[in-house]
Amino acid sequence: MNSTERIFLQFSIFDMAIATAIAESKPPEGITVGKPTNVFKASATGGGGPFVVVAIEFVRTIASGLLVSWLYDCFTKSGKKEATINNKQCVFNKRNIRRVIQTELKNQRDRKKQHQHDKSRPPKKRP
Repeated sequence: MNSTERIFLQFSIFDMAIATAIAESKPPEGITVGKPTNVFKASATGGGGPFVVVAIEFVRTIASGLLVSWLYDCFTKSGKKEATINNKQCVFNKRNIRRVIQTELKNQRDRKKQHQHDKSRPPKKRP
């Protein structure tokens, strides 16, 4: 079993300062950060547009409080008090940041289960 977890934090392009603050900070031992990546999502429902995504990888044994505290410091250094993270408005406090992380991890586990379920099903016969 993999001993690391990875989360992806998606910000509006207007919150590039937050993504940059995360990427340029020195994370605690056991946490690695990718460079911010610009992506453009298409959506028929209006949820698309330009975004900045930051990947954060951490060992599973790291204390969640350490990850939350480090992200909180990064967010507050950006000078903003809130932002939309992964399509949810988040006021920067440790409880909300913990919730963002937990939600992202749960969504990833759910997607992985669905992917495994889809792979285990026999292919549909074409008419």
